[in-house]
Formats: sequence, structure tokens, C-alpha cells
Amino acid sequence: MELAHLLHNLGALVTLGMGGLGLLRPLAVARLIGLQPEGRLGLSELRATYGGLFGALGAFALATRDEVAFTLVGAAWLGAAAARVADAFLVHGANRSVWRAALFEAGVAILLLAPA
Repeated sequence: MELAHLLHNLGALVTLGMGGLGLLRPLAVARLIGLQPEGRLGLSELRATYGGLFGALGAFALATRDEVAFTLVGAAWLGAAAARVADAFLVHGANRSVWRAALFEAGVAILLLAPA
């Protein structure tokens, strides 16, 4: 397997893994990202977004092995990292956890956007 394909699959697996965590352990995800879901809808939102959305993105990229799919998922991770960096500059007082999250998101994006 070519290095780029290996990196793409790794990025998609991380995405799928995050989805699995969100689906099966939404309260663990909530603690990880600093959210506190309110009521049944809050827990459902965590499962839907961090479980269903991330899981579907990762699974689709892995199932199709299509470069456009990997690029789309990578662009989504890059968008999340960029928004987090923008937040850090717009709202003064960003702590290390914000920067760690941005680095994680950018790292997954790099895996998925590696040139084929």
C-alpha cells in the first residue's frame, strides 16, 4: 500500500473511531470536549454529531477508498482546526486545551489530505 493511502486510511480510521466513541460513550466525549449536555436532546445531539456524523464520514471514506471522499473528510477536519484557531484569536484567553484540540484536528486533516 502506498504511503498516502496508508495515511488516508489512518485518518479515516481516527474519524470512524471518534464516531464510535461518540455513539457508544457520548458522556465521555462530552467531558473530553468540555460540554455538558442538557436533557435527553443534549445526549442525542452528542450521539448524532460526534457519533453518527463522524462515524459516517470515516466509514464512507474507508468503504469507497475514493480520493474525493478522503479529501472531503480532511477538509472538514481542517475547517474545524481553522475555526478553533480563529476562536483562539477572536476570544482572548484560549488555553492549552484549545490549542491541543486544534493541533489534533489539523493532524487528522494532514493525514487525510496527504497528496496521493
